[in-house]
Amino acid sequence: MIKAIFTRQNDGSLSSVTLTGHAGSGKYGFDIVCASVSTLAINFVNSLEVLTDTQADIDMNDVEGGYMKISIPRDNQEKVQLLFESFLLGMTNLSNDSSKFVTTKVI
Repeated sequence: MIKAIFTRQNDGSLSSVTLTGHAGSGKYGFDIVCASVSTLAINFVNSLEVLTDTQADIDMNDVEGGYMKISIPRDNQEKVQLLFESFLLGMTNLSNDSSKFVTTKVI
């Protein structure tokens, strides 16, 4: 199962997300849930860089996969927060549709 944990600060802004685990909804290379999570995460990072000039701090396990942490600087531009909320919305919807394979929570 993939677990997405979003961190929200006291001021309401999102500051990081940690993705862990494997969906296991299909064979390697054919796991549509894994592909969906990967697409949402990479699109979020690319959107930050292209649309807001924000460089996210990314930590990931390139060898085994199953781990990615995305943190953003505390400047919290409105555009950055909008993109982060959009990523949270996408992950929440995916969790609702595929609750056997993905969970999303905000701490």
